[in-house]
Amino acid sequence: MQFVFLQYVRLILKSVNLKFKICNLQFVIFVFALILPLALFYPYSLHAKGTFLSPGSSDKSEISKCSLHTVSRVIDGDTFELSNSNKVRLIGVDTPETNDPRTDVQWFGREASKKLKEWIEGRKVCLKEDVDKTYGADKYGRLLRYVWKYPANRIASYKTGSARGGFINAELIRQGYGFAYTRYPFEYLEDFKKYEREARENNRGLWNREKQEKWEKETSQNSAFAKTCGERQTICPEDAINHIGEYKTVRFFVKKSYDSGKAIFLNSKNNFKDYDNFTAIIFETDKNNFPPQAADFYWGKTVDVAGWIKKYKGRAEIILKDASKINKIIK
Repeated sequence: MQFVFLQYVRLILKSVNLKFKICNLQFVIFVFALILPLALFYPYSLHAKGTFLSPGSSDKSEISKCSLHTVSRVIDGDTFELSNSNKVRLIGVDTPETNDPRTDVQWFGREASKKLKEWIEGRKVCLKEDVDKTYGADKYGRLLRYVWKYPANRIASYKTGSARGGFINAELIRQGYGFAYTRYPFEYLEDFKKYEREARENNRGLWNREKQEKWEKETSQNSAFAKTCGERQTICPEDAINHIGEYKTVRFFVKKSYDSGKAIFLNSKNNFKDYDNFTAIIFETDKNNFPPQAADFYWGKTVDVAGWIKKYKGRAEIILKDASKINKIIK
């Protein structure tokens, strides 16, 4: 680019038949007027190629090249899948668990997942490896990357609630959706530690202890309602497998919910593969018959699900067609 720029200047000089007499004021003004458009265009040409400013580069702009991809779906708050089926794990950030079959959904995990989905699902992003290329992928085969929202002509905005054109890894931490993952060294380690400290000191997101205590209390109360299964002509989820082919009402606490894009799954256990897990299923074709964002609407609630119990891969399930067959149990 610099070579082309110099050639451009030489052509200008030849066209006016001047031999670098820059002391001539009119000449200086003339050259400046011709060069200015190119100088203004140059930064935008960088953006068009998909390069981004790194965090903390307001004074010393560090330009880093990255590769452009489309996000097909968000898996959780720090993991997503590309249109080429590769899975990506964000470097340096750890959000609360929502899908781990070994544990309950953690405080603010669903909020982190929803925020990442809002920012990047179905959109173009730019991915960049860490300077240490040995951390290119984790033990699960997921690509380890820094992620910027695309297009890049709007450089990172760190205002709460917005990541337009921004550095996604950093924004999740800065806005309180995740922790700085400091187990291993990485390029922006000190920046991320700083962002976490700022989020904690300002009670942002998951650092708001008052809201966390309220969430934990409500979740515990809702879970307690499920202990009344067996009453009022209901059965318990673990007993559903004994009623295959029967029309029953199953009362259970929705421990895990998941929208695959093809169906919504409401599960009674953290691990849907457990033999005594019960699942209520809402297929994509029937989603409009239920409240918007049904996976979120029913999660963390005790529900009564009525229908014909079927067996699938050794576990009991009911397929729901409309919202009249599922009711939230509230105090």
